[in-house]
Amino acid sequence: MASATCELIWLKQLLKELRFGKVTQMTLICDNQAALHIASNPVFHKRTKHIDINCHFIREKILSRDITT
Repeated sequence: MASATCELIWLKQLLKELRFGKVTQMTLICDNQAALHIASNPVFHKRTKHIDINCHFIREKILSRDITT
């Protein structure tokens, strides 16, 4: 999911530089519901303490409204 998020942000910036019109919020589609809940839920749990920096990167982009899930 983190690599897909990076690609979405890159595509959004590319479209903005090409002046392709108004670039709206992009949606990250994933078939893993557990991963989506962990990424969008800012609550820290004992079970999720092993999750690496990629999850925090995705969570930051969701909270800053760069992407939606």
